[in-house]
Amino acid sequence: GNPCPEVVAQRGSGDDGIPVIFSNSDSNDGVVRLSSDINIEFIPLRPRFCQTTTVWKVDDYDHSAGKWWVITDGVKGNPGANTLTSWFRIEKASHLDYTFKYCPAVCGTCPALCNKIARDLDGEMMRLALSTDHGWPFFFKKLQTSAMEIEQVVHN
Repeated sequence: GNPCPEVVAQRGSGDDGIPVIFSNSDSNDGVVRLSSDINIEFIPLRPRFCQTTTVWKVDDYDHSAGKWWVITDGVKGNPGANTLTSWFRIEKASHLDYTFKYCPAVCGTCPALCNKIARDLDGEMMRLALSTDHGWPFFFKKLQTSAMEIEQVVHN
């Protein structure tokens, strides 16, 4: 029953990991556009023991690691100052790949970081973190099963 944000990490090669859903900051616009604010949310594939959300967010600065890690427990929707850490962007990197960026514009007067997302080691775990360097290339793979079918399986 306690909050326990989970880390956003990269699994081993050959493992597609947990599917995500992208949501636009404009709830009336069902299209996710490049360079626009989006939420990223894991589709829960297993029973959850945490009361946290599966929405990605940028955590507070980790002084021991010198990183801004990406974790869960973000806020879906409600763009503004209170949800600033939960907004990301997809940017085109090349012909085939993309980068994720944390550069929210949902609050025009709020001071915010503007960094690409990269992989970084945290002990033996490969996690996602803000980077002052180049971002990590991401490739998208469409899920063969719809999110609604997955949710129905999880909730039964």
